Amino acid sequence: MNRKINLILFSFFLCSSFAFAQQSGELYNTIRRMDSLYFNAQNNCDLVKYASLLSEDLEFFHDKAGFTPSKQKEMEDMAIFCGEEQRGRQPLRRELAKGSLNVFPMDKYGALEFCDHIFYLQIKDKKEKKVSTGRMVALWKLEGTEWKFARIISYDHQPLAEVELPDEILNKYVGDYVLPDRIVNIKKEGKLLRVTDVNDGKPGWTKELLPESENVFYLTYENVQYDFVRKGTTVTALQIYENDKLIETAKRK
Repeated sequence: MNRKINLILFSFFLCSSFAFAQQSGELYNTIRRMDSLYFNAQNNCDLVKYASLLSEDLEFFHDKAGFTPSKQKEMEDMAIFCGEEQRGRQPLRRELAKGSLNVFPMDKYGALEFCDHIFYLQIKDKKEKKVSTGRMVALWKLEGTEWKFARIISYDHQPLAEVELPDEILNKYVGDYVLPDRIVNIKKEGKLLRVTDVNDGKPGWTKELLPESENVFYLTYENVQYDFVRKGTTVTALQIYENDKLIETAKRK
């Protein structure tokens, strides 16, 4: 455990040393290519290719999913991530954030990669919506002539919406919206909204709502859309769409 903690501390210590990072040259180009291969395999759920890029002694630290202690466990998790149910609900694509890649040579070992990435929710007809950002620190091990991911720290995952709305607009939508079987409660949460279904006065299912336009919001999974209906400056109702089909209309209380 001490070795794992030291790795994390060491990685974050290096964050203050980006003046020495490589952003061009042979090693930089190599790691950029390996990063692309790794996430293309993940995006396309090519599990054979994905496995070939992992070191046998892989360790993966994730701020949301926790610690993955081995290549075998990572591949088990990837099988779920790429399963029909999960991919049907939340098909994600990762993209390297432009200008964020920094590479450090690691003598007699390989290279250290720092980068940011953006996650997109893929929707039918090749549409995509931004859903989150994240940061990554990764140790690449050069095993003979092959580069392998050996240690990964994926952290600072934050929601990212298509647009950012001012507080005065977000606050207009706060309140309760009435359906026959429940109350849909809307609260402001930072630069987002939060939807909570309330049954018999008890809160239940709850998720973040990300703004797509001034009155349209979406979930971070599935093709579900929440449209706020206004008459003049007054918000009167909430319409819920699934796969572009109106499924419910809730009147504001």
